[in-house]
Amino acid sequence: MFRDQWGYVGFMVVLGFAFGLVSGCIPESKPGFDSPAPSKRLDAIVNASALADDESFLKLVEKLRSFDPAERMFAIRSLEIRTGETLGYDHAAQDWERLEAFDRWIAYLDERGIETGAFRDEGKDGGVGGTDRPMEQDTEW
Repeated sequence: MFRDQWGYVGFMVVLGFAFGLVSGCIPESKPGFDSPAPSKRLDAIVNASALADDESFLKLVEKLRSFDPAERMFAIRSLEIRTGETLGYDHAAQDWERLEAFDRWIAYLDERGIETGAFRDEGKDGGVGGTDRPMEQDTEW
């Protein structure tokens, strides 16, 4: 394929240049609760344990309803660090049990004057929060 050493070296330089261009074109995911990269979302959840603002508090409670068990686990641990409470939330419990504990967290926020209207509004349409919607039962195999 390559007749001499310089042909091989030239090929490797071109190949390295091509990989450099391609890797530079891939955007790095931004950190945050809504990042497309799961690791960046987990970083945001962990970092929120050291914060004291209402917005991150709301986001942590919101993550209790995540489909990702790791996000739920990190969120409840961050909430426990911030408040000293879990309110009976278990990230691996059945969906209905997690929903009951999530509702306790909403009441906790309400008691502290933190606005939770968005959770309540979403619950009416089958989204996050509220107990007025049917629940899908987790199945154990």
